[in-house]
Amino acid sequence: MNYGRYKVLEELGQGSMGIVYKAHDPNLDLILAVKVLRAECLQGETLVKRFLAEARVLGRLDHPNIVRVYNVDEDQGTVYIAMEFLEGEALNDLAKRKRFLHGEIADLGAKIAEALGYAHSKGVVHRDVKPGNILVRSDGKPKITDFGIARIEDTAEHLRTQAGEVLGTPAYMSPEQVLSEPVDGRSDIFSLGIILYELCAGERPFQGDSLGAVFQAITQAAPVPLSERNPEVPAALAEVVERCLRRNPADRFQSGEELAAALRVCLRKESPPEPAPKGAQELPRKGTPAWVFAVALAVLAAAGGGIYHFTRGRDAVAPPAATSAPAAVPKEAAVGSLRLATIPAGARVFLDGASKGETPLRLEATPGKHEVRIALAGYEEWEAQVDLAQGAEVPLDVELVRSAASAAKAKPVSEGKKR
Repeated sequence: MNYGRYKVLEELGQGSMGIVYKAHDPNLDLILAVKVLRAECLQGETLVKRFLAEARVLGRLDHPNIVRVYNVDEDQGTVYIAMEFLEGEALNDLAKRKRFLHGEIADLGAKIAEALGYAHSKGVVHRDVKPGNILVRSDGKPKITDFGIARIEDTAEHLRTQAGEVLGTPAYMSPEQVLSEPVDGRSDIFSLGIILYELCAGERPFQGDSLGAVFQAITQAAPVPLSERNPEVPAALAEVVERCLRRNPADRFQSGEELAAALRVCLRKESPPEPAPKGAQELPRKGTPAWVFAVALAVLAAAGGGIYHFTRGRDAVAPPAATSAPAAVPKEAAVGSLRLATIPAGARVFLDGASKGETPLRLEATPGKHEVRIALAGYEEWEAQVDLAQGAEVPLDVELVRSAASAAKAKPVSEGKKR
């Protein structure tokens, strides 16, 4: 059986609106997933539009933690979407057989929050964030799937639900969804908070014997504090999760980036870095292209007060400083700065998981270790960790490599700095 040029190999699963198949694209010799709209859904024009809206949503989102869409078309009297085939396991299935460490929960949540923040910045609210729509690859990287009921905030066209229609999975819905009120990205943050609570406590914060009881709990009940459900959960992580679950959207984190940054702080508190052995040479982190290490060595020579560390399995920091009391520094020198430039310009810069703008860019940050990620559509991502010295300015000039040319190595812009 074929849909368009895609040859169906096997069925992968079924949802309320579609059936997903594993398929082969002979033109690209690529294995992908094909989601086909259910026949009964074709009876309603609104459902067909909603299904096509999923393709439009995915087509305009380009993020490493969101499933990619390749094509949308019609065949055999139905509509289908050809999308990225993901090797991995749904989070709800993974959680049944694996107990997540608190650091893993914070890291997973930060990646999901950052991806949702990106989608929100593009005018897209997922509206069905749940463990079944988060696929975790074998390397631990999450991918958000199924934007089929996403609300697209386009000025040109609005896909509106029927009056009184409730979309989403009840157990993971926000109060505003339950009450059929307007929703924005903070609704997705509430849903993610339910997931994080469930991973920490082993059970969801809002429960009931019926749909009405669940809805009543979401809209009226306060969740049992995580400290009571699981006293082992670090206080900082519990505070972040519980803030996501506040009924008033104004009391929650206001963006996915803000939530991701808070979770990464929890992650650093949960897993403090260990000093690197004297004279040890840090290796590129697993999965990091060799050219990143080459750039790091070049930057190391030019950084002045900044030192870049690439890790495999754990973070590393510079050897501890002398124990003598530091000299007083002027207030203006209490922070350091990063000066970032890329070829080509216009790359998105993330500092500790939070989006900070596009290159060229100068950022101020507190002294200490920071994670820097540079992303640009069509190019390989660049990652580094920086130990920023007090009052220092670290220049970071990177030539990005197109993703299609995986064998090519990025080179630092500055001349004369070689490995």
